[in-house]
Amino acid sequence: MELIVQIHHPDSLAVALEQDVGGVAVRLPRSPDARVWSDLMDWRDAARRRGRTFYLIWDWLVRETELPEVPDILAAVARLDPDGLQLRDLGLVREARRRHPHLPLQAAGNWGAHNTPGVRLAETLGFTRVVVEGPISLKDLAVVRRQTAMPLAVALGSFCPGYASLCLLEDYLGLSCAACRRLRPVGFTLQALMAALETFSGLGQLGLAAVQINGEPFAPASLAQVIGLYLSVAEASPVERLRVLAAARQVLEAFGDPLAISPPPLPADTPAGLPLHPPPPAPRRPSDAPRPGFPGRGRIWLEARDYPEALALSREWREPLLLSLTPDNYAAFLTDHRRWGPRRLIWRLPPAIPESALAFYGKALETLGQGDYNRFVAGDWGAVALIQAAGGQIYGDQTLGVRNSWALQTARECKVARVCLPPGAQPEAWQAILTAAPSGSFWSYLYHCAALAVCPPEAATLTPPDNLRWRAADGHALLCLKAPQNLRDLSPWFKQQAIFPLVAALPHSPLPRGQLPAWLAPRPKERPIRKS
Repeated sequence: MELIVQIHHPDSLAVALEQDVGGVAVRLPRSPDARVWSDLMDWRDAARRRGRTFYLIWDWLVRETELPEVPDILAAVARLDPDGLQLRDLGLVREARRRHPHLPLQAAGNWGAHNTPGVRLAETLGFTRVVVEGPISLKDLAVVRRQTAMPLAVALGSFCPGYASLCLLEDYLGLSCAACRRLRPVGFTLQALMAALETFSGLGQLGLAAVQINGEPFAPASLAQVIGLYLSVAEASPVERLRVLAAARQVLEAFGDPLAISPPPLPADTPAGLPLHPPPPAPRRPSDAPRPGFPGRGRIWLEARDYPEALALSREWREPLLLSLTPDNYAAFLTDHRRWGPRRLIWRLPPAIPESALAFYGKALETLGQGDYNRFVAGDWGAVALIQAAGGQIYGDQTLGVRNSWALQTARECKVARVCLPPGAQPEAWQAILTAAPSGSFWSYLYHCAALAVCPPEAATLTPPDNLRWRAADGHALLCLKAPQNLRDLSPWFKQQAIFPLVAALPHSPLPRGQLPAWLAPRPKERPIRKS
């Protein structure tokens, strides 16, 4: 099992190469210049002189306006000739395979493979290795490893409590991973490092291709100690591992200050503080007339918080309802399915479905398909693969990471019927991708409190910024915007651009339970005035 260290500085490279690691990985910055490529060439040569592998991580999403730069960057990557190129953006995967088929492509950790269907989909896309990042149990990881032939690597030490593939903090708030780390409380990094070492101790018997640890947050002197801790765990026999872990905990407690994080410098355009999300327009009074150009029948989907709310809303709302596919909602629906029709109910698959829950979701999709309930919303590629296998119609959410027309084309090849518009608040934010994409490729939220991060329940103990709050849903802790994003003023523009459905999402919103939003409630018909 290869131990790969992710580095960002020549001093960190020197430290990693002095240790008995298998390889190093470097993250490609946005808009790399000649100096960056020269440094990467030097780092690659240094690694190969020591017999180490060299990986390049290109895990950021490419905006439509950045596509003209991509061919030149890919050509430079091909000249660099890394031992593996880790990608997240499916548009890049498509172009890399077309232009440089010799490049060994790997699914980056934030691509979002959390289960067997996701790993198998990665294989069909042309990846030769999948990096698994984010909360996953050793038992689930062992099952994925047994059921697929794809080589797997596990990313540890990202110091992110959630799923990187489902994070929208940068899209909505401009908050990068480096900036996010600065918001963590004192001691969080050392606790996360100890948890990573404990996980690492159980990976040796799973037949993994590699373990990738993030050395970017550490100063070079601290990185040497961190790598030493990982190597001591790796070299210990199963009998000795508990003792080695106990010793590692003592080291971390005794030398906490020398191991203090030293994050890389932030880009010049990074906000100094956490920006507040623009407030929504003032709510309309129930008596206000509908806005001209409001989408017609079947174009607005209303998302309920749970099945009881969906049932209550259905008494007034005759258009489609969207509901999360959870065991409770599904069981309630089965006992009451005769009151519904396939055009009335659409199901949302939860994010990051664990391997242990696949049996339930596979059976639920099969049963729903038999009743012609075949429209589903998916937020990660594992869910896309599940729905694809069941023959359902897929509506991809923002967390799929489709930010350009190349990625959209690849998503369509994966049977995604429409994808959600990227985060934005004005037509100018989407004009470039809409111009490049075929008409009818997108849907959008009309009203929602976006979940910007998806984490395990214990992450809710962290204090969120003032404009965010924790919400519990589907066994996860969701970091949501307090203020809903309200795009009702854009309804005529959405209609003109053939963007539908438009989803008014009630989960996590301040609106009363079981009641239609006033601006969606049907107005009573006025009686004509009789002339005397």
